[in-house]
Amino acid sequence: MAVGGDYIVVGGQRAELAVARLSDPRSTTIVRSGGSINNFVALDRAPSTLPRRRFRDSAAFTEDGVTSLNITSGHDTPRLLVCNNDHSVRLLTLPGLDIITELKFPTAINYAAVSPDGTKMCVVGDTNQVYLFSKRGDSFEEIAVMTASNDASFSCDWSQSSELFAVGSQDGYVTVWDVRSQQKMVQLETYQHGRSRGACRNVKFSPSGSVDLLAFSEHTSYVNIVDTRSFEKRQVLRVGSDTYSDFPDFFAPDSPTLANQDMQITGLRFAPDSSSLFVGLEESILEYAVDRIGRYSFASSEII
Repeated sequence: MAVGGDYIVVGGQRAELAVARLSDPRSTTIVRSGGSINNFVALDRAPSTLPRRRFRDSAAFTEDGVTSLNITSGHDTPRLLVCNNDHSVRLLTLPGLDIITELKFPTAINYAAVSPDGTKMCVVGDTNQVYLFSKRGDSFEEIAVMTASNDASFSCDWSQSSELFAVGSQDGYVTVWDVRSQQKMVQLETYQHGRSRGACRNVKFSPSGSVDLLAFSEHTSYVNIVDTRSFEKRQVLRVGSDTYSDFPDFFAPDSPTLANQDMQITGLRFAPDSSSLFVGLEESILEYAVDRIGRYSFASSEII
């Protein structure tokens, strides 16, 4: 699911795309796009004017509380980016859903991320290969194919400066590159390791301010937050251990405590101003406050 401007879009298991206007939810349009599961959708409207400050010093491309991917790149009509199991990434118009650009790959595609400056795109799928594209308007040109780890990848993201990008993989590794050299900067391993509970499902850079964090979630229970100034400091969160502490009847009396349960993590996102980290579970959404004052002063306190 994605929200941007006046639109909300949901992708389905059988190639469905449901599009509605937030101003008129009854205007929903449902079509089939692609030949299989729509694994990821992203949409936005381009900001009216691009910020003149450096990206790392401002909440760049944030409108109406939604962080823009800058897919539209100056066009008046919104754009929708769709990753499908039929080995494709499609760029579509809204609300017409006409295909503008279609990229084909040798594998099912799980995720694509456009850099905040709108000039690059990273694509990952059911392989350990990472596809890097340059982007100009609605045109994409492949410039490199890199190897992340030894397994498929589920997520990728760009730093706010558009200089670093990270890829999260099934075998429990997060790999970070510097796009300027196309060299790996660091490879991080999840807390639980391996491709079962420790598989990396989501990876996100903090989108604004001088917070400089990278967060990534594991298949169950754990979220890692890394200091991207050195990649040497990490805080690990065990999510959900007290999620329902105000609801003692949630579990039957003879049920195990929540702290001993594996909690399925469904999503991860920073607030546009990097003040909070939101973690999605099957039954709830958790919010963690980021210690921005400590981060601004380069203190040695906890990250969150």
